[in-house]
Amino acid sequence: MFSSDFSAGDLQPELKSIFFTWKSAMLDGAFPRLTELGLPNAENAPSILSIFEIERTASGILSDFKALYVRSRLSNTLRDKFVGTRLSEHPGFGPGSMIWTGFAEAASSRQPLLASLPYVGPLPAYRSTSEIYLPLLGEGAEVEYLLIAVVLLEQEYQHRRPAGRGPDRR
Repeated sequence: MFSSDFSAGDLQPELKSIFFTWKSAMLDGAFPRLTELGLPNAENAPSILSIFEIERTASGILSDFKALYVRSRLSNTLRDKFVGTRLSEHPGFGPGSMIWTGFAEAASSRQPLLASLPYVGPLPAYRSTSEIYLPLLGEGAEVEYLLIAVVLLEQEYQHRRPAGRGPDRR
């Protein structure tokens, strides 16, 4: 369901363009800063592309995720429903949900994360998602944001690596 051990070959084509944009923005192995990342506006864009701020308590404990940017190829209203809101404010997206788990794992591990989840939403043609969570730095040296790209799939999806093939993050 979630994997930080993946290669570009494990990604849906729409996620590859986002992953390579993110990877090319890295400097000396450090994650890109939100302010330095140019979001791709390609024909082969994912179904949903979003940026969430990682909210933490004063003691640094993860508390929520605030949507700063949402772009969807499928729904003109998605941006209006999410931008400026927190993940916990949406039914089925808060603590304990699979979506929250993906966000929390990506924020805690501070590594790119690939996920395959059942689709939960109003569009009956879709059954699953392929998602990538990419950490972004804020003004300091800490991961403060997540860039998330989602591809909606009509079939069940499981990212699988052939036996004996190790991770390759090219």
